[in-house]
Amino acid sequence: MKIISRNLLLFAFLLLVYTLLFRFGLGSLLTAEKYGLVAIISVLYGGIIFVTAWMTGRRDGRENFLFDAGFRWNMTTFVVWGVASEAWFLLGLHSAHETIRVVHITLLIWSFFLLLHFILFLILRQRTIKGVHKTDIFE
Repeated sequence: MKIISRNLLLFAFLLLVYTLLFRFGLGSLLTAEKYGLVAIISVLYGGIIFVTAWMTGRRDGRENFLFDAGFRWNMTTFVVWGVASEAWFLLGLHSAHETIRVVHITLLIWSFFLLLHFILFLILRQRTIKGVHKTDIFE
């Protein structure tokens, strides 16, 4: 059992690539004032992240019997997205139509839901023995 597995690292790398591409596309479309396309790439970005997390998480579940209710993926997404978004602004790559305040508000709201996910993880962890679900051990 590894907390930071190969599948999680693969997900983090792909998420970083997706996020940088999304940020570039978002900035370009906002500058061109093509707000309909902004909505489309936002939905595509979310969908691609979901599918990637689903596939890497599912594969990780087969290879690594750590039961975490997806918390590692949520935390990884939070950290990678937050760092990439902050860096995007610090490097001055953002559009004139973007503000760092939106990133900060998003991270604040997300941290609340991440805390709820962590509490759920702790509750579900009581049903495991060293991170392995009891039914996987005794059946």
